[in-house]
Amino acid sequence: MDQPTQPVVRHLDDCRTESWSSPERGSVTWWELFGGDLTPTNEMTLGIAEIPVGAVPPPRGHRHDAAEIYLIIGGEGSVMIDGRSHPVQTGSAVWIPADAEHYAHNTGRTPLRLVYAFARDKFSDVHYEFPGETNLPAGESVRD
Repeated sequence: MDQPTQPVVRHLDDCRTESWSSPERGSVTWWELFGGDLTPTNEMTLGIAEIPVGAVPPPRGHRHDAAEIYLIIGGEGSVMIDGRSHPVQTGSAVWIPADAEHYAHNTGRTPLRLVYAFARDKFSDVHYEFPGETNLPAGESVRD
């Protein structure tokens, strides 16, 4: 993609709501604000994710080939990274190395909301794995 020359402004209401909820993946809803798949932008993918109150954490996390940053914008919980729990609350920031198995868990009384960011042109450039899933159909993506 060519370098964008115009600013892009989006609001959460502009975004498609996406989610998954399963015993293997846990429960999360997300809204992609910027990413070359959806917006005339490059070099960064950014969105907001929400883990509901009472969501049961998955037995295993997920991993992908890109480092990721979380900025907690609401609620409290923990981020499990490679088997180690890190408590988080509004204002916490977490850097997750590429290929680290991780997930966020809501331990509070309000939804756990976080901004997520990847240094990738498009969300589709982030290749996910779910080690806890043994029967993934070939070619299934994170959005399936």
